Amino acid sequence: MSTPIQQSSQSSTLLGINALNSAHAGIQRCKTDVDTTAGGLATSYSSSSEDGHEFQKLLQQWDAQAQIILNKLQGLINNLSTTMRHHNATQSANTDMVRTSQSTSDSAYSQLAG
Repeated sequence: MSTPIQQSSQSSTLLGINALNSAHAGIQRCKTDVDTTAGGLATSYSSSSEDGHEFQKLLQQWDAQAQIILNKLQGLINNLSTTMRHHNATQSANTDMVRTSQSTSDSAYSQLAG
């Protein structure tokens, strides 16, 4: 039976997930602040004026780009969470295998010693 080699570290993976969640929350806060500010400025800027129209385009472009970044961060968070689940499953399987081997070894020793 082949034993998978652990390539991930649970603590490092958890640190990565936490860092990405923090970045995601920070960008979401900025996005909300920009949306709130845009709402206030929209009443001051006439979208029928050239600068008002360009301002609206800039806000829409920024919003779309921020959403892409948020989606990518969420994808990374999901991937690291999957890695963590696989890590835990492999760790559990390896622990079970060691316990089974210990039991088999103890049984063999008992038979030879008895």
